[in-house]
Amino acid sequence: MEVRLDERLLTLAAALTAASPPPTADAPVAVGTTTIGTTLPAVGEHPLVSETRRGLAGAADHPAVRWLRTEYEKHDLLGLAMQTVQLGPPPAFDDTCPDGVPPFVEAHFGEVDRKALAEALRSVWCDLRVGRLLADQAEQWRATVAAVTELLSDARLESFQSLFWGRFPYNAVVVPLWNMAAAGPLRGVGVANRKETYAVCLPHGAAPPDRLDLLILVQHEASHPVLDDIQRLYPDVPHECAFVETEVPPEGRFARYYCDPTGRWGETLIRASTCFYLEYLGRADDAAAFAGSQAAAGVTAIRTFVTALRPWWEARRRGEAPGLDRVLPQLPAWLRSALAVGNG
Repeated sequence: MEVRLDERLLTLAAALTAASPPPTADAPVAVGTTTIGTTLPAVGEHPLVSETRRGLAGAADHPAVRWLRTEYEKHDLLGLAMQTVQLGPPPAFDDTCPDGVPPFVEAHFGEVDRKALAEALRSVWCDLRVGRLLADQAEQWRATVAAVTELLSDARLESFQSLFWGRFPYNAVVVPLWNMAAAGPLRGVGVANRKETYAVCLPHGAAPPDRLDLLILVQHEASHPVLDDIQRLYPDVPHECAFVETEVPPEGRFARYYCDPTGRWGETLIRASTCFYLEYLGRADDAAAFAGSQAAAGVTAIRTFVTALRPWWEARRRGEAPGLDRVLPQLPAWLRSALAVGNG
C-alpha cells in the first residue's frame, strides 16, 4: 500500500478550498468523532487548508473554480474525485483514458462530464499555478506522507483484501487530501480506475489523524471497487438477501442516505468485512466496538452479516474455503441461518 500525493486530486481540492469561505472568528470549534464513535479533540482548520486558501486568494471568481464548485454541489466530492482519477496527470489531465474506465464509474458517475472536468482542472493548474503552490508547501506535504505512512505501517491491507474478497487486482493508494476544506462529517471517499484504488482521506481540522479511524477508512474505501467486480458476477445476490431488512430494518441516517436496498446491502457487507479486518490485525475489541457503533448508526444488520460470514471466514483463514468471490451466492442461506440463530 502506497501513501501518495496525487496531484490530480490535490488540484481538485485546492480549487474547492479556494471557493470555500474561511471560518469566522466566532464560529464554534468543531469536536469530531472517529468511525467507532470515540471523541476527537476540539480542532480548528488544518494549516494546509488555510495556506491553500491564502495562496489562492481571489481565485473563487475564476471560471474554472466556479464551475468545479457548482459541480461539487451537484455530485459531491465522490463524483468529482471518481472522474478525476480517470484522468492523466497535470498539466494535461488527459481525458482519453487509454486504459479504459471501470464499468461502475460509467454506470454510477457518468453524469460528471469528464472532458469538462479535465478542462477545468487544466485551467486551475495553469492559471492559478497550483504546482508552485504545492512546491511551496512541500515540507508540510512530506511530513504528512511520513506521518500517514507510519500510522499505516502495520495495515496489512492488501493481504487481507486478497484473503477476504478472494481477489484484489489493484494497487492500493492512500491519498491524504489535507488541503481540502471541511466537507461536513465526511471522513473520506473511495475511488478507483482500472489499475488502482484510492482511499482519499480528509483532515479533521488541525487534529492529527487517528490510527484506528484511518485503518477503518482505508479498508472500507478500498473495498468498494473489488465488491463491485464480484457483484457483477452474481447480480441477483443483493436482491436474494433483501429479506434481512424485513427482520432487521435499517434505521437513521444510514437508511436515509442509502435509499437503495442494493446500496445498503453493499455497505453492510463492506462494514462487516471491516470487523474481520480489525480482528485480522489483532484488534478484536476494536472490531466489536466498530460493529456496535455501526448498529447504533442504523446499520442494524451488521451483526447478522458478521454472524453469517464467520464460519466461512474461519474456514478461509485455515485454508479450507475459497474467497468470497467464489462463495457469494451462498450468502443468502448463511444470512437465513444467522437470523434463525438470533431468533432462536
